[in-house]
Amino acid sequence: MAFQKNLKLRKTKSTTLKNVSKSVTQPTSPLFVGLASLSVVVLLMSGCEPTPQYDPQLMEKNMQLVAPLVSMRNAVSPPNKGGLRAPPTETPYELQYFEATRESGGYGTLKVNDHAFLVPEGVTRPSIQSVYLLSHWVIKPGESVLDLGTGSGVQAVFAAEISDHIVATDISVDAVSTAKLNVKRFGYEDKIEVRLGDLFGALKPDERFDVVLFNIDYPSNEYSQFWWEIHERFFADVLKHLKPEGRIYYQIGLIDNIPNVKAMADKNGLRIMRMRMDERLIFQRSPVVFMLQSEMDVRRQLQREDVAYQRQIQEDKRRER
Repeated sequence: MAFQKNLKLRKTKSTTLKNVSKSVTQPTSPLFVGLASLSVVVLLMSGCEPTPQYDPQLMEKNMQLVAPLVSMRNAVSPPNKGGLRAPPTETPYELQYFEATRESGGYGTLKVNDHAFLVPEGVTRPSIQSVYLLSHWVIKPGESVLDLGTGSGVQAVFAAEISDHIVATDISVDAVSTAKLNVKRFGYEDKIEVRLGDLFGALKPDERFDVVLFNIDYPSNEYSQFWWEIHERFFADVLKHLKPEGRIYYQIGLIDNIPNVKAMADKNGLRIMRMRMDERLIFQRSPVVFMLQSEMDVRRQLQREDVAYQRQIQEDKRRER
């Protein structure tokens, strides 16, 4: 269970915990996590911190605080809107890797269901984190897609089954060559353009997309904190290349990183609209997939909805007279 870590609560008003509880359990909430570890998220977002020693009494106290949430696991079910292809904590994709052989020309083969991708030594292999992102992005026909950090091109290839305009970029020369090879193998050369560049450096200043996919490595221990600099640059520049009402699907592991992601979003005018977690991988580098949108877009949409709502109220009043 995720609570094998001892968690010490700071002083937190009961209303704060109540609000956080509501945030992670309501399907329409920006921080909705589906059937994931609600208890862990509540403690993280309401101001808890890890302590080095395991304290059974404190553990029991924390469990009592979140018991109502844990009991809601099987009751919480998000509406199937927007074309989600998997429940919040599941993926319909299977991942298999076959080592390189002489017959394969030195390439390893990565199978995602019936899609076989070539992955040479030196190019990052798609992982369960990649597959989890693949399971939860939503792309509509006609939308343009930007796949940053494409690696071997898995996200771009699956996106090409829906979209006709995809730009996939990577800073690695080997990754770009591999992605181009896989794009050609699947026959999507007319849909996917693979470019070499650091983050948005491969784009023209005026290029904008309906959907941005971002799936690179992330801080997982004290020795990998340097990854934050890349993630911060992504958040700082992504709105320049996002179309109005566009969406960002962003994957980062470890629930401990959630507060940092929210801080980067707030700082750069973005709002977290959805958050998906996989509790089965809680002891590993747990995938967390965020869907974000421009804060201004969200506010405009809320204003439009409010205007429409007020008009409906006035119309109902007139009918009652």
